[in-house]
Amino acid sequence: MPDGPEKKFQKHIAAFLETVHEYLPLDASDITDPDWYFVEDHLLAFIRATQKETYKTLEENYGSDSGDEIFRALKKELAVSPLWLVIRKGLMVRGLAFKLYYPMPRSKQSVAAKYFEQNRISFREELVIKKGKRPDFVFFLNGLPIITMELKHEKNQAVHDAVAQYVSRDHTDRIFQLPFLHIAADTSDVMVATDPSREHHFRWHNMGLKNTPISKKSEYPVEFLYREVLSKASILKALSFYLIYVPFKEAEADKPEQHAFTIFPRFHQSRMVEELSRDLEAHFADNRQLGRKYLIHHSAGSGKTLSICWLADRFHSLFRPGTNEKVIHLIFILTDRKSLDKNIKEDMEKLAHLKDVVGIAKTSRDLKTYICKRTAQIIVTTQQKFKPILDQIQGDETLKQLRVAFLIDEAHRSQEGKMAMTVKQPFRDPAAEDVEAGEKDPEEELVRIIRANDQNQIFVAFTATPSKATLTLFGEPFDTYSEDEAIQEGYILDVATGIISYKTLYHLHCPVVTGLDEEALYPAGVVSKALKNVAFQDDGLIQYKAEVMLRIFEERVMGLINGKAKAMIVATSRIAGLRYFNIFREKLVERKRDYNVLYAFSPFIHPDTNEVVTEAGINHLNPNEAIEDRFEGEDYRLLVVANKFQEGFDQPLLAGMFLDKAVVDRNAVQTVSRLNRCHEGKDEIVVVDFTNNAKNILKAFNKYRKGTPFEPEEPDKNDCIDLYEAILSKKIFDQADADRMADLMEQNSDALVQQRVAELRGRFQERLSDSDERKSFVYLLARFVKVYYFMTGFFQYPVHISVFVAFAEVVGPQLIKKGSVSDLMKQIRKTKVVKANVEFIDEVRSGGSVKLVKKGRKGAGLPVKKVTIQDVIDKIRKEFTISDDEAIIIREVTEEKMQDEQILNTIRSHREDEYFIRGTYKEEIDRLIQEAYEDRDRYETLWDPKYTDDGAIFDIMAFTVIENGLQETIAK
Repeated sequence: MPDGPEKKFQKHIAAFLETVHEYLPLDASDITDPDWYFVEDHLLAFIRATQKETYKTLEENYGSDSGDEIFRALKKELAVSPLWLVIRKGLMVRGLAFKLYYPMPRSKQSVAAKYFEQNRISFREELVIKKGKRPDFVFFLNGLPIITMELKHEKNQAVHDAVAQYVSRDHTDRIFQLPFLHIAADTSDVMVATDPSREHHFRWHNMGLKNTPISKKSEYPVEFLYREVLSKASILKALSFYLIYVPFKEAEADKPEQHAFTIFPRFHQSRMVEELSRDLEAHFADNRQLGRKYLIHHSAGSGKTLSICWLADRFHSLFRPGTNEKVIHLIFILTDRKSLDKNIKEDMEKLAHLKDVVGIAKTSRDLKTYICKRTAQIIVTTQQKFKPILDQIQGDETLKQLRVAFLIDEAHRSQEGKMAMTVKQPFRDPAAEDVEAGEKDPEEELVRIIRANDQNQIFVAFTATPSKATLTLFGEPFDTYSEDEAIQEGYILDVATGIISYKTLYHLHCPVVTGLDEEALYPAGVVSKALKNVAFQDDGLIQYKAEVMLRIFEERVMGLINGKAKAMIVATSRIAGLRYFNIFREKLVERKRDYNVLYAFSPFIHPDTNEVVTEAGINHLNPNEAIEDRFEGEDYRLLVVANKFQEGFDQPLLAGMFLDKAVVDRNAVQTVSRLNRCHEGKDEIVVVDFTNNAKNILKAFNKYRKGTPFEPEEPDKNDCIDLYEAILSKKIFDQADADRMADLMEQNSDALVQQRVAELRGRFQERLSDSDERKSFVYLLARFVKVYYFMTGFFQYPVHISVFVAFAEVVGPQLIKKGSVSDLMKQIRKTKVVKANVEFIDEVRSGGSVKLVKKGRKGAGLPVKKVTIQDVIDKIRKEFTISDDEAIIIREVTEEKMQDEQILNTIRSHREDEYFIRGTYKEEIDRLIQEAYEDRDRYETLWDPKYTDDGAIFDIMAFTVIENGLQETIAK
């Protein structure tokens, strides 16, 4: 009788394992201990071959019973530790230490280099277990069971049937307890679990959204499973490196006990670590230098913190092939969010074998000690802690000889300014040349980024939402795991399926009317934002919205996740957050609810009482207790935040969010993504927006869902030089002014510095009498400073440029004496909310109210609508009231962007991709248009709904630029 499809699939894999990996197939008689599934002869043969003297000592005492003593000790140890951990640590038998395997050697000196090849992997097909059941495969390392596998063929069953088969087994059988991995697979998909007793333990373990054969031979789509995942190298790396044991944790207060469990990496995590390490190792072998930058684009919920920890571990043990030379001497794990200090610390502690080389820098003093005394090789810290000690350690020449790695979490902000330079400055190689020196060949411009790196440093930046600046700095992502992939694999929930939208309506009255000259001292945008804060901090309005939030929470959120769901309230400011917290607390007491509210925030001084308000104080936290730990308790269901925890906060029971603060673009994705962590029974989330911003939030998710919406651009060193020359051309300040200021600053006399600032301000006012010209010049100085600090991530500039930057930083902000914040706030605080309401708008759903533009047919091109500037102006005048002056700016900016070669080139390159051109790229053009308005000091437009709303003036201008670009493409 011919074999069925599943049997053919199984035989194909068995043949591959035997011929390619040279694994030994076992007979039933080889398994001499059927209760524990040990191949006893294999383990004893391995020990005799690799630890001859130790085994001989055991034999001298126990003779022929030596083997029995080994297995007796092994079974005793398995009562308290998982088998894989015993294999990793080794086994004590009657006071003698035995290795049960040898890991892959990490250096030439390693003992493993001598004995690694003695490891023996074997497999048994159709292993008979209790009740006659037969797992398709069981894999053994040196006679000990480590992996099981159930296969299905898609002609009649799927991977989910294999999972169901695992779940239905008798889990008291040791074959489901001893192995560290259980694999369910069909011909196209793979799922894995470290504990096969429950369906939700199984997670996807695929190459991507679709598996394809990786060789040219006639192989199944899951070839990567039997070729790579089940290779000897991969199995032993898992055992020696990737597997993490999380021990049992007793119940405390209102937190339930946590059973011990094992963590196995997801495919994208091990892929990233392995491929990046190989790339760096090869580069170092060829060049004996580092000088590399990598961008890792991994979605929220991708296990990014553990990925960082695994990569730090790998970097710590990376040697130049065939030698004992370490590639990296010192590793920093950096974050710009204090909340991640805890997450990384906890995950690093799970890698117990690193406890002697990891330093958690709780203070800047700790950090200095770790760096200068070299008491830790992996240092976990925040950039905020790093900055204060830079001056103290820059003079240490020994640090500049070290090869250093920086693993940076959430790169989109931390690398865009001064911190990009200051973090790496102490380790800059003093012998490194200016990389631009002597480089005249234009073709060399293509590789400037890599060349510009300090040669003794490597940067690996992790982000879920890469910005354009991040891509410019780091280039294309080295490894990508998109949100779309994470959602489809079931690792995170799709939180952008729908948003309940409310609009907060209010009418303000200010009894203080300032004169025109005085009013002009304050930028319109600052005033607009301050007035909005007044409205959103109004006690009556917060009372009203808190009532709406409580009602929605109790009706739609509280019963989710089997009645355990929690919700987050995002307030517009810390003052507003404090009012929400107090009001919620009062309402919950008044209604005798059995759940409580917490408020997470950074300390601040209350404007009414001048008292310092702290998180620990108002939440009554215990000493050293983190608020996120308190929030894990079953009786805390609501968490109010202002800025804290909008990023980097993982609480799987969060199923509701109330947005009383406008969030846009990446910030919108990061904030709402706090809800996407999976939990058993979590199949629905509720997002309520009170800022009438729902459509823009869903658009932001669509923008980032499949990966970064931006393309990296080659940075131009001359951008900074051009700004410097533009400043000098105004003939207001010159380099001599900057040099003189530098001398005064070295004297450390603030009085002398301020005297000089006053003199320079007088010159500035004398030479520029027009207020708009003054603003433009101050903006030019600020832009010069920002561009300089960004470009230092790529290039080194002459000393006189850095001197002028320091001059611009000190003098620029003091040239125009604006009304003080306190003066402004005195007036703002007299503004009262005289009428307010919260109006339900709609439940906006992706695919419903927000429609995605369909991708054009390949080769067909996009339909093009002919437009002229005058058409645009006429259309805008029909829909919006604009002045002649506004019309001139609209025409000017639109024409400027129509002639922008970079925009035109992007439209030409993506002409056939309508989703990108009229969706994602339209958003980028919108941003460029707003920057053009900033350059013209037209700040008031950036807060004006007739410009910024969907379909408003900026959108009309952006679509006009796109249609013009498409016309240009046709013309050519």
